[in-house]
Amino acid sequence: MSRKLIKNANVFDGRHPEIKENVQIVIEGNLVKEIVEGEISYENFDEIIDAKNHVVIPGLTDAHVHLSHSGGGPSPDENIVRSVRFAKDMLLRGFTTVRDAGGITYGLKVNIDNGYLDGPRIYPSNAYISQTSGHGDMRESRAASRITDGIYSSPALNSRNTIIADGVPEVLRAVRENLFLGASQIKIMAGGGCSSNYDPIETVQFTFDEMKAAADAASDYGTYVMAHLYTSKSIIRAAKAGIKSFEHTNLMDEEAAEVLTSLPDIWVMPGPQFTRKRPEPDLSTLPPAERERILKLKKKGEFVSAGEAKATEAINKYNLNIVFGTDSFGDADLVDKFQLEDFIYYKKRFGNWKTLQAATGNINELIKLSTYQNPYPEGKIGVLEEGSFADILIIDGNPVEDVAVLADRDNIKFIMKDAKIYKNTL
Repeated sequence: MSRKLIKNANVFDGRHPEIKENVQIVIEGNLVKEIVEGEISYENFDEIIDAKNHVVIPGLTDAHVHLSHSGGGPSPDENIVRSVRFAKDMLLRGFTTVRDAGGITYGLKVNIDNGYLDGPRIYPSNAYISQTSGHGDMRESRAASRITDGIYSSPALNSRNTIIADGVPEVLRAVRENLFLGASQIKIMAGGGCSSNYDPIETVQFTFDEMKAAADAASDYGTYVMAHLYTSKSIIRAAKAGIKSFEHTNLMDEEAAEVLTSLPDIWVMPGPQFTRKRPEPDLSTLPPAERERILKLKKKGEFVSAGEAKATEAINKYNLNIVFGTDSFGDADLVDKFQLEDFIYYKKRFGNWKTLQAATGNINELIKLSTYQNPYPEGKIGVLEEGSFADILIIDGNPVEDVAVLADRDNIKFIMKDAKIYKNTL
């Protein structure tokens, strides 16, 4: 078994704000064997890395990405091919684990796990589940129809990137299909969205019974449901139905936050950051119908952005558990800029410590909800301690004092995943 040593390390363990100074990290195989304070013999190691008294932290986790929604257009195979680059780029930004919030990831995950491709560990949801006329109904015009059950005029629907399910029996079947394909958690669309054409943000999607059916079926299989939603009405219905992970929540009010804090094992992924300025196309060059579509989506985004401060206040007041998520999808070059830059926006909303916890140690708690559906049970994720995977970053700067240092990739001097080194500029 290979043995590696990282010496002269100042360790942030993902759980505590205190830094352990000048310690030695012993790695056996792909796991951290021990963290030794004081001197250690350098014999019998296959490789020794000198951290040079930099801060050493667990690999980062992005708890909400869409690897197969990678800007390839309507062709599912093109999107899947592009996801190979998408995944590798995320690893090289320091994200050693991601939770995929819906899409086609099975082949990508298998080939990363067996070493054929480079990328982060993937917690897959497989297809996200939507009601008809919901956020996952990807038909591109109101004229596009359901040809027959299971056959659509939309490539995204036919490829099973998304599943439309109406009524309890269809929801149960959709959940079980995804579990059969190896989902570590289930993703449903429980409210309107900003990137879809025909469902208003204010809509509540799925009835209580449908949501409960999804939550019950996932729970019976040892795991949980994550739900896309923005409004308090959607949040409260989903919470009472047994949903555990709340994605976005940018229009949450105090009533909804109070409901969440009264329930066990609740997690919030409060991204992406709608208050950031994003590049806009030159509308004058677009056909009228496309111009109208983009303006409509922009109006949705502005509506959600207006509620973000209130939602942030509610999350902080009720001290809800959060995880770091960026909703990364689409153009790879934009994601390359935004994914790390989101640390600046999370810091503005939640402060240094809560943001750093969200991207490291909190994920170790969230994935416990997957129980035996956890695809990586051999080691701990998001922490740096005995028994954790050797997913390790070495940082120029101290993210405990200023988490924004992670927004600059040049500050990430060293990236290790599964004891394999992917970057070393120490």
